[in-house]
Amino acid sequence: MHTLYQLEKDPKRSSSVAEKAAQKHPSSVDSAHYITSLPKQYDSLLNWTTWEIRSFLAGTALGVNALQTDVETKDAAAETSESQHDDALRLRYRTTVVPYLKYLQQNHGMFLSEEDSSNNNSSSMNSNERETKRQKRTEKQDVNLEELYPLFREGCMCISSRAFHMQLHDTKKETNVDNSVTNYHGPYLLPYIDLLNHSPQTSPKHVTTLRRDTDGSFVMIAERNIAIGEEICHSYDVGSPTSQNESNSSFTSAQTLQTYGFVDLEQTPIIDFFLEGKNNCMDIASSSTDAVLTLRSSITPAVLTKSEVCKSCEELSQSAYITELRNLMQQSGMLEEGWEYWDLPSLSRRDRTRGDALKNLSDELLISLDASLPDELITMCCLNFLPDQTLDELLQDEDSVLLNAEVLEDFFLGKLVLQAIINAVKAKLKSYKVQVNYSDLQEDADATALLRVLNEVFENENCLDSSSLCWGENVASDARALSKLKSSNVRNNPGVDKFMYGVAVSLEERACLIEIRKKACDMIDQI
Repeated sequence: MHTLYQLEKDPKRSSSVAEKAAQKHPSSVDSAHYITSLPKQYDSLLNWTTWEIRSFLAGTALGVNALQTDVETKDAAAETSESQHDDALRLRYRTTVVPYLKYLQQNHGMFLSEEDSSNNNSSSMNSNERETKRQKRTEKQDVNLEELYPLFREGCMCISSRAFHMQLHDTKKETNVDNSVTNYHGPYLLPYIDLLNHSPQTSPKHVTTLRRDTDGSFVMIAERNIAIGEEICHSYDVGSPTSQNESNSSFTSAQTLQTYGFVDLEQTPIIDFFLEGKNNCMDIASSSTDAVLTLRSSITPAVLTKSEVCKSCEELSQSAYITELRNLMQQSGMLEEGWEYWDLPSLSRRDRTRGDALKNLSDELLISLDASLPDELITMCCLNFLPDQTLDELLQDEDSVLLNAEVLEDFFLGKLVLQAIINAVKAKLKSYKVQVNYSDLQEDADATALLRVLNEVFENENCLDSSSLCWGENVASDARALSKLKSSNVRNNPGVDKFMYGVAVSLEERACLIEIRKKACDMIDQI
């Protein structure tokens, strides 16, 4: 801490905010030095361009949500050179923050220009003069508050990338802990502690553990002897509110990217699996050891939306697959053995009779690296295929129903559900593919230069021709590219880092989808 203080005493490096704070409140001098130590620019998704999000996070839940947010807020957002991902934050600022700032302006005289503040006394004015002044001041306030948005944006990036989210260390030992303390997990800003660089718990560089106690204090503990001059590193993801055990908590790559602006590429085991030529991860998905459970929890799950699943079911019900399935049952004598098939409900009838039951299911289904098919996914498909009479019996007492893999034992229904899942995953995997033509980026020198670098790393294996580059289609090729980039001399290129972070998230999601597709294929062959 003393070394940091000496380094930041250089007045040339002091920010105006820190200087004013120190002058007005001499006791805040430590905070002033902390403020000057903050980054001038944050590694945040808010600083990614629309092209970077669309190209490097194609198909991922993180990228899709960012671009969908832009569609929802496009009309309300300002026309700026910022990325589309920034539009949602600007809308949030206008709808939630600006009204509160206006309240502070009008009732407490805050956030006014010096001229407004000095002339705030209107006791000597008549009513017309006061109204005229109020209208002029309101017009000026709107402009001033809009100009404050960059500060709000910077503050959001600061909190997102530097704040801690932590559960209490051990509430069982405390009997008089306020619920407001136990239920709040952050964010907490911990000056100076947030200056430590990240190192995963499994790394030899990992030194410390951060603990939050019931008395409101935060304790950082050295887990081993620290050598003189050794960098003190800390694992950023320890103590997240989603974990039940601090020592086993782990952010996924997508969570790390969204929160801190980077992905720990040394902790992305899927890359090694695909490098070894494995197209599935059953040895991870089926294992129950503590180490593998922790590993599984750190892999970014994929997302299948309700609309994607229902679309797959609809297309399957209108395909020749239904006729082929019926012919197979007739020719093999299955009908004589008691197996049945039925006429599938039409799209209009499905919407009318099954709409409420579908509404009770999640709009987005998380597909994690697990050895089983999610019950909600099975139910969603069944609701599209079951005959009306069967569905009425299931819903006679409740508006919702949740089915499990036992229903797949029926030949006709099982084949339909599993094939619909396979088709939905196949379509989803296509959304990760990106093909970039150099000619489309002639006016973007940075993007063009980045593609030239990537072209050399891919060694032309992903080039459709001399003027284009493709990724997100072949997992082994993408894994090889990341492996080469990790050991190359271009790692300090911000564009290269973003590409690596995005493709790492993409690989993890695709691993989950490939695994569930393999599971469905194995099951459909066994029926």
